[in-house]
Amino acid sequence: MDNLTIDINGKCNIGCKFCYQNLDGSLLSKKEVLKIVDQNASSEIIEIGGGEPFLHKELSDIVEGIVARGKRVHISTNATFIPQNILEMEEDVRRNVIMQVSLHASDRERYIAITGKDFFDKVIENAKRLRDLYTTVLSAAIYKENFDQVETILQIGYKLGIPTRINLVMPVGNGRNVELLSPQEVNLLTGILLVEKIAHPSLVESPLLHQLNCPALCKAYGLKKTGTCPLEVGLKEYVSPRGEQLGCEFLPAEATN
Repeated sequence: MDNLTIDINGKCNIGCKFCYQNLDGSLLSKKEVLKIVDQNASSEIIEIGGGEPFLHKELSDIVEGIVARGKRVHISTNATFIPQNILEMEEDVRRNVIMQVSLHASDRERYIAITGKDFFDKVIENAKRLRDLYTTVLSAAIYKENFDQVETILQIGYKLGIPTRINLVMPVGNGRNVELLSPQEVNLLTGILLVEKIAHPSLVESPLLHQLNCPALCKAYGLKKTGTCPLEVGLKEYVSPRGEQLGCEFLPAEATN
C-alpha cells in the first residue's frame, strides 16, 4: 500500500461550504492511528487530515510515532490556529513533515463567505509561521464561488514564497450543494495554471497539469481520464474518522449515497 490517508477526527472549527467529511465528532486515538500505519507498512508517506487535525490533542504524539517508523507525514490543516507543541516539534521530526494549509479565498470577505468564519488574516499569519518551520504548501479547492480568485490566491503564494496547489471541489458530502465549474471553466482554469506554472514553475501545482487519473473527478466534471488511479491497482487506502477502511475518501461516498 503506497498511498495511505487517515482522517483522524471528524471535528472542525470552520464550515467550508463544500466539505466532503461527515463532521460527527468521531476521533481516532493515537493507538488506533499507529495501528493503521503499522498495518500499511509499505506506505512511505502518511496523509493526515480531518476535520481539522490540529484539534486532535494527540496529534504531535501521532506525528512523532509515524516519523519514528521511518515514514513521512503530510498534514492538511486550515491553520486557523497552531498548537504550541506543533511549533515546538524537534527539528528531526519537522524535516519529515509537510504542512498543507487550506486557503480557498484571496480576501477576508470571500473567506468568510466560504468558511463561515473570520480567520483569513490569522491563516496568512499562521502560514508564515509554519513556512518557517516546515515544508509548507497552500491548497485551494475551486468552484463557482471562488473561480474568479484563482490568480489572486496564487499571488498570495508567490508573495509568501509557498507553493500553491489548485484543486477542484468534489461533489461529495456538502460538495453536492455547491455549483461546480463547467467543463469550459475547467479548460480555462487549466490554461491559467499552465501560464502561471511557466512563470512560477516551483510555486504552482494542480492535478489538472498532470495525467487525470481520478475517476471520481473525471466523472464529476466530464473529463477524459488519462491515467491510472492508485486505487485501481491496490496502491491507495483511506481510513475515515470512524475507522472505516475505504479505498478513497471520494469514491465510497459517491458510490453509496
